[in-house]
Amino acid sequence: MPSPAPKLISGRSQYLYFVLKQAGGFVLARTHGDGNHQPTETPQVVANFDNAFGEISTDRVISLQPSPDGRYLAIDGTHGDGELLWIFDTLNLSLRREPASVSGTFLHWLPNTLGLFLYRAIFPLGPGAPLISADWDPGLWIGNALLDTFSNIDIHLPSIFLIDAIVSPDGSQIVYSTSRGLGLGSDLWTIDPRGHHQTHLMHLANGAQRVAGMFTWSPDGQSIAYERLNDSPTPFLPAGLWVMDRRGGNQRFLAQADGGHGFTLHWSPDSSKIAFVARNNLSTSTADQSVQSLQSTVKVVEVNSGRIWPIASPVQTGAQINTSPAWSANGQHITFAAYNPLNPELGGTVHYWCVQAYPTGIHPYVVRVSPAMTHVIALG
Repeated sequence: MPSPAPKLISGRSQYLYFVLKQAGGFVLARTHGDGNHQPTETPQVVANFDNAFGEISTDRVISLQPSPDGRYLAIDGTHGDGELLWIFDTLNLSLRREPASVSGTFLHWLPNTLGLFLYRAIFPLGPGAPLISADWDPGLWIGNALLDTFSNIDIHLPSIFLIDAIVSPDGSQIVYSTSRGLGLGSDLWTIDPRGHHQTHLMHLANGAQRVAGMFTWSPDGQSIAYERLNDSPTPFLPAGLWVMDRRGGNQRFLAQADGGHGFTLHWSPDSSKIAFVARNNLSTSTADQSVQSLQSTVKVVEVNSGRIWPIASPVQTGAQINTSPAWSANGQHITFAAYNPLNPELGGTVHYWCVQAYPTGIHPYVVRVSPAMTHVIALG
């Protein structure tokens, strides 16, 4: 039996979501989470995917992103030759492809809206594709999960050049990045949600780390954290963690972060610190190519001072990958997930832990807060 429909809470979904591997493919599951993002029960299956998603080992989930109000969950994954998006309605417990006839990438939810999100359309999947034209030249789409509609923002470049885009907390501007190809660096831009007032902020052309993405706004709306990824065909080289103001000024390098795995950056509630994932084994060349070799630690950087400290590593948890940091409401503690590389055929086992967010010594004391969660393919 599916669990009952949730009550929506401000600013955070009251559920934690997982994609699990079962005999017939992938399923969506969830567990209640408390105010500190800690699971309180074993995940329960709430929906099955269509298109035989998960029946072959090359299928994978890229990201799970709950909407800010908790009403929807976006699941982005690769299946066959394309990248597909599913939207889960937490009130109706329904899971559907959206848009049904397009391959593309979910980017970010819009704040303070009911189900609006940014989407990068890549190519149409048949004559039913929305916004299709003879030339198929989409820009940046705003999708509406409630109405199942899409509108286009003309960014004056084909969508294939778009890397990442995010809307400011007040909804007034979109920051996005583009690249014309490998070895050509990237550009940062702003535009308003109606497609007006496009402004070029900068071109990143120097150094190895010159592809901008993984944007995250600070809660107070004054700063943007982002990563500068390596402009290289090697997929998992480290990335630089940078911060800038809302106009693209005051650019500052803060730390070296893990690159290429999609680990997001997490601001503290007071906008003073960022929790991020760093790679431990920088000298291990196999980890540049394969997630199976990755060893990662959760760290915190204080934005003003640049002070960095580790809070969760394989030494404390016994697991190779430590990720998904989430701040408690008062900013005193961080909950994170720890696991060994997930098996595409069987899934893997994930534990959640809690640790004090401030440095207490060489190895902060971590506390396991959940039983083993098995057959996990991806977690939100």
